[in-house]
Amino acid sequence: MKLKKAMILLGTVCILNTMIVGCSSSSESVAKTEENQAGESSPEAPQENTAGKWQVLEPDVAAAVDADFLGKVWKMEEDSFFIAEKKVTILDDGSRSYSSPGSNADIPDSQLIHVVFEEDTVFYRRTTDGNGENHEDKEAEFQDLKEHMTVEMKGSFKNDEFHATEIRFF
Repeated sequence: MKLKKAMILLGTVCILNTMIVGCSSSSESVAKTEENQAGESSPEAPQENTAGKWQVLEPDVAAAVDADFLGKVWKMEEDSFFIAEKKVTILDDGSRSYSSPGSNADIPDSQLIHVVFEEDTVFYRRTTDGNGENHEDKEAEFQDLKEHMTVEMKGSFKNDEFHATEIRFF
């Protein structure tokens, strides 16, 4: 019975988050359109992905997980990789609930997020104790990253690509 209530609560939270994100991104688009119509020019530099398909975590969630976006490595390329989004929700008691696709899931490429990084991007391999409360991060390299590993990243979206400045993986 408790599991059913938890599932209903999680579903409700997901729906509310979707509605909030949908409403906030459309109002931002309207504001930007109004600015452009008023004759203000937009800068040429790449901007945050305010109206893109993918968004960084909400500030309170990002602070709780010490990351801007979470994912599960799905495909590796020579100098970048693709992830499936890993969702995190902070529950009323302060604990976190995570959900990500299973390793055998069939995810279309259109649902994968391209992660790119620069030479100065820092990679860490995280190891945790048995109960997950304590952890240690050791410097690593891109070559240490493998498919189906969980990644916690800092950075931002530009044109629906995540530009990572720090990547932690498990």
